[in-house]
Amino acid sequence: MAERNKGKGDAARSRRRSRTELNPIARYFQELRMEWNKITFPERKELYRSTAVVFIFTIVVTVVIALFDLLVAEVFTFVLG
Repeated sequence: MAERNKGKGDAARSRRRSRTELNPIARYFQELRMEWNKITFPERKELYRSTAVVFIFTIVVTVVIALFDLLVAEVFTFVLG
């Protein structure tokens, strides 16, 4: 009897809801669209600054690792003769 009292919009809404509940692929794309709308992309200036920081950090880490490698090689050469 409760279903007789439902309006036309309620029936359409429940059909839509049941379709997304039954179809996980449709639900996935619906959630994907909601998450995509939350993304904020950086401005060009901020992007350039971040890229420069990554490059500089990479160069510094590379130099530190190279120096450590040279040091370890010299120590092994000294110890092993």
